[in-house]
Amino acid sequence: MASRTSGNTCGGCIFFGERTGIVRTRNVCERPGEKMRAVEKDSAACDAYQASPRTSFGLVRPNAAAPAPATAQAAAPVAPRPVSGRQILCDTHCHTLFSRHAYSTLEEDVRAAAAQGMELLGVTDHYSRMLFAQQTVQDWQYFLNLWAWPRRWHGVRLLRGCEADIIDLDGDIFGHDIFFEKGINGSAYRRPHNLKKMAFEQCDYVIASVHNKDFTEGASREQVTRMYLRVLEDPKVLILGHIGRTGLDFDIDTVLGAVKEHSKLIEVNESSLIAQKRAGSYKRCRQIVERCAELGVSISFGSDAHVSSLVGHHEAADALLDEVHFPQELVACRDADTFAGVVESVIGPMAE
Repeated sequence: MASRTSGNTCGGCIFFGERTGIVRTRNVCERPGEKMRAVEKDSAACDAYQASPRTSFGLVRPNAAAPAPATAQAAAPVAPRPVSGRQILCDTHCHTLFSRHAYSTLEEDVRAAAAQGMELLGVTDHYSRMLFAQQTVQDWQYFLNLWAWPRRWHGVRLLRGCEADIIDLDGDIFGHDIFFEKGINGSAYRRPHNLKKMAFEQCDYVIASVHNKDFTEGASREQVTRMYLRVLEDPKVLILGHIGRTGLDFDIDTVLGAVKEHSKLIEVNESSLIAQKRAGSYKRCRQIVERCAELGVSISFGSDAHVSSLVGHHEAADALLDEVHFPQELVACRDADTFAGVVESVIGPMAE
């Protein structure tokens, strides 16, 4: 096996995490038309290997069309790699600088989505106590001005959303009990304004997620199940976010049944599948996706990107959906019209 050469471009190889767990323990090389074979994580499959930011997750899809370096041996002709029977053209979960531990601007995310061929991008910054120690209306004015976003930017349809934290076993969402007496300019409101209502009013849809699960300590399976059922009753919540990686025990079929009843969505979260620190979540994620397929529950896709270079990437999600033979008709993010149609049928018309 040849050593890796800096700056080389892949000659038809695809590197991604092992199929058994998606999370990378070593790189895998799949030549088009050939059987998948493993290589050590610090080795290359050929002289044409290209280092990339995605190699930190072992999920590179290099540019096979680029010429191989002169020092590399010419690769033998191979058959085209089979294309997945489904498509994902919408990324419904990503973050901007507003989320504080993310690193890109709104426009950088949109440009990245366009570069990945996405038809639609849903930008869903954190709406959570993790952002500010004290809650003031000035801190949250980002969500009070979402109407300023264009609806189409760099050829991508742009949706306005947030990832809202579930904060208790009653299924309450952050901000439900926070009220402001004054506006961002300091003038007094005629009556107190509720933070959650103010933020949600300008969102096309909401992803509801658990991040800090301290409140679930000692909770029974039934309590956690009931929590998710109550969350689904919120009219702006469209998606349950990364429920496979929380480690919470709940009745999967009961929750998925409620998702289907409300015509809402379960998220397949790329970040949950690729980050090494989340290796333990893969089995649970797969179980949930399998049951979605069996019960006829629709899914959304979210890169959960916290930097623009990861927006629109769905290699791990593709692999998982292929493994369980997930039906295309249940992929709500397969194109912009389908996902926008789900939003409007469940939540209502989106403002211009």
